[in-house]
Amino acid sequence: MFFLLKYTYMNDDPYIFWENVKNEIKSQNTTQEWVAEHSGISFNTFQGWISKGIYPRVNEAIRIAVSLNTSVEYLVSGSVQNSKKPIEIICNNIPKIQENLELIKEAIKELQ
Repeated sequence: MFFLLKYTYMNDDPYIFWENVKNEIKSQNTTQEWVAEHSGISFNTFQGWISKGIYPRVNEAIRIAVSLNTSVEYLVSGSVQNSKKPIEIICNNIPKIQENLELIKEAIKELQ
């Protein structure tokens, strides 16, 4: 789990990762300080990675992605298979989930 992203993904340019992080920070109207804090990373370390173009470790990249409600895949490459963010996907499926729960409840009542 502690392998560097550089060895996990084909993209060998950490500056792309950090540009995508900065773009997400800007689009979400938040700050580097907020992302670092919510990722459990010291702000000085976070800034150092950005300025030196250093990939974080995989577990740290995951925490950054979660803080930004995006995927590591997006941060590394700038694209994803499904462009919707995880929260959007879940929200869009809530009506279907509720409908299925009602069907399950009805089936349980019939069995009793």
